[in-house]
Amino acid sequence: MAEDGGSFWLSTLVGLIFMLFISPFFPVGGPILGGIVGGYLGPPGAARGALGGLMGGLIVAAIFSVVAVVGGTALLGPLGATIGLGITVLLFVLALYFGLLGAVGGAIGGALKAWVVFRRRTT
Repeated sequence: MAEDGGSFWLSTLVGLIFMLFISPFFPVGGPILGGIVGGYLGPPGAARGALGGLMGGLIVAAIFSVVAVVGGTALLGPLGATIGLGITVLLFVLALYFGLLGAVGGAIGGALKAWVVFRRRTT
């Protein structure tokens, strides 16, 4: 896709997997680090990295929300349907949280990658 970078979707997937596994241990740093990893592995540029981090963050938010809905419904039975409305709010908050932090990390990683590529070309 880019002359000096990897595939956009592959780098987003790697960042997503990294974010998914590290976020439970580092709630704030996980999405940012996952975005940095995905942004650095993808095509250079802060905007492309931010988009990759945003996409990875939104997918992680969807995964965490589905796990919360299925777990809540399995544990609470019929009451889980009522709690589903609360999970809808949780999905929105998680999408903002993971998406925005992933985008920040992706922008950092993409800008770092662009800087490294620029430094290689000038020397």
